[in-house]
Amino acid sequence: MAFLAIDKETCTKCGLCATQCSIVYFREGSFPRQLPVGEDACMQCGHCVAICPTGSLTHKAMTETPQLEKSLDVTFEQCAQLIRGRRSIRNFQDREVSRDVIESVLDVARYSPTGHNFQDLKWLVINSQDKIKEIKAIGAEWLRYRAQTSPEFAEMFAPMIKKLDAGEETFLQGAPAAVLTYNSKHNLVSNADCVIAMSYFNLAADAAGLGCCWAGLLMNAAATYPDMIEAIGLPEGATAYAALMVGYPVYRYTWVPARRSAQVTWM
Repeated sequence: MAFLAIDKETCTKCGLCATQCSIVYFREGSFPRQLPVGEDACMQCGHCVAICPTGSLTHKAMTETPQLEKSLDVTFEQCAQLIRGRRSIRNFQDREVSRDVIESVLDVARYSPTGHNFQDLKWLVINSQDKIKEIKAIGAEWLRYRAQTSPEFAEMFAPMIKKLDAGEETFLQGAPAAVLTYNSKHNLVSNADCVIAMSYFNLAADAAGLGCCWAGLLMNAAATYPDMIEAIGLPEGATAYAALMVGYPVYRYTWVPARRSAQVTWM
């Protein structure tokens, strides 16, 4: 059954679509056409649609194919500044992050690459203030539990527990929201897919005026502490592979701190 369609009124017979996909057959001077294969033979990468200069090729599974705006092309220097300027934010304004703002960032982050284009990772957004308070309270319990039961963590967590005792929230550094990516633990590329997606989210959030910090403590507690596992409520068989604290930063940064040179082996 055909799932690719060619508009013969606008197709210029350039054959670019066939350079991108083995499912598209093209002979010079003729219109391209789909080979007689089932939809399961297509990984829906969309390259055949994306490369068509006239928008003449459509895929029945892709109703959303906006045209790239040339005026918004990013220079290497702009991309470099976005990446180099990213900071791990640990001081957040006392200001909630609306669902609309987070959804706009997710709408960008969902374009991150996934293994075999599965696109099956899931997002968990915690921005209800009641839920955030619950997560922070359970996190504080977990910090104390780990410090009491694991000598290697006692020294590491001591400063945080001291702040907790003084009434300061340290588990999520005062962030008003948290975002996690998760997927089936049986998917061999889940870890990579989720971390890549969260990296995209982090950069997009920065561009949207938000600040983020990778939430390793939340990740650890969500994987090992029964109360946190219950509070997060992931589906059976799912594992969270990345988490961010999200909010509006108190401070803005002016300079790029030094980083070690890339350790590269050339072959």
